[in-house]
Amino acid sequence: MENISRRNFIIGSGASLLLLTLKPEEVLAGTVKHKNKLHFRLPPKPIQYFIKDGKKKGGKILIIGGIHGNEPGAYKAADILMDLDVKTGSIAVLPRINFVSVLANVRGYNGDMNRKFRKIRKRDPDFKYVMFIKDFIKEYNPDVVLSLHDGYGFHAKNKNHWGQCIVIDAVEYKGYPLYSIAKFVADQVNPKITKKYWKIPVHNTDTFNRNTKYKEQRRSLTYYVLSKCNIPAFCIEASKQLPSLELKTKMHFMMIKEFFKIYNVEVEPSFDYVISNINAYINRKKSHSVIVNINGRREYVSSSKTFKVPAGSRIRFESVYGNRGSFIIPEGVNLNYSGFYYSKNIRFFVKDDFKRIFTLKFIKT
Repeated sequence: MENISRRNFIIGSGASLLLLTLKPEEVLAGTVKHKNKLHFRLPPKPIQYFIKDGKKKGGKILIIGGIHGNEPGAYKAADILMDLDVKTGSIAVLPRINFVSVLANVRGYNGDMNRKFRKIRKRDPDFKYVMFIKDFIKEYNPDVVLSLHDGYGFHAKNKNHWGQCIVIDAVEYKGYPLYSIAKFVADQVNPKITKKYWKIPVHNTDTFNRNTKYKEQRRSLTYYVLSKCNIPAFCIEASKQLPSLELKTKMHFMMIKEFFKIYNVEVEPSFDYVISNINAYINRKKSHSVIVNINGRREYVSSSKTFKVPAGSRIRFESVYGNRGSFIIPEGVNLNYSGFYYSKNIRFFVKDDFKRIFTLKFIKT
């Protein structure tokens, strides 16, 4: 690898990974084969990330959200971190690293991404994203990696459930006191949680033990970070069964706050301010719109609309405006595609993460 700066490498890598190309059979635009179909192009799905450095020296923390697309408390918490300033230390955030699964609101649209860090085929649609994470970790070289998730149930109530806990792969690894750190975080958070089963235990999967019950964890992000990067890593789990998105996100911030203290990273506004105003951060109002180019004619659309278009039309979605989780997806078409032909009528949903905002329908005439 060339000896280029960390920031330039990450920006360059991100740009090179943004585009999902057409399948070979989809590049035959204008041929007789497709003259009676509609041709659609979508904007590239972004790999969102940022790095912020404080004026004072401190630790370096990498936060990764959205590995599982149906865990909104996790990626919303990471997303909010992108709006905070850093006073001490440095933070890097990948809020929606599995954006296609976020848009589909499923755990893994292309399979479980958190089981692909030991080995992944180049043909796997997740390959570029898994490799991006690995390269990002190598270049940023954080002091700790926090992987954010919303797990099922409450670990304090049922040890087979992964919700509401801090997951570690070992009590100690190469001098890193993983259990002691996780236990300290839990001890700071638990007095502020009044419900018994909502409290935060430490869940040690003992992944390095040959007799572990959780051998699948050897394919996970945290195990990769520990075993291949020699960096401590923790999985922070809120519960899917918490009654609101705001509460799930708040639980993440309560734990993140303590990790930031341990690794000497300070943000502003403070975590206490963010936690107290979590509803406002989650429910920020923003208008949504799309610019769509239909046979060379540009249309600005900000609400549901039906278009009647002749066969052979070329429709390109130029831009989607809204929040960082805003995008447009086709109904009934592989979400990995950036372009495709379609012979029937079709709907597109403008989404803000898992929420549908409005619908565009194309009727072939």
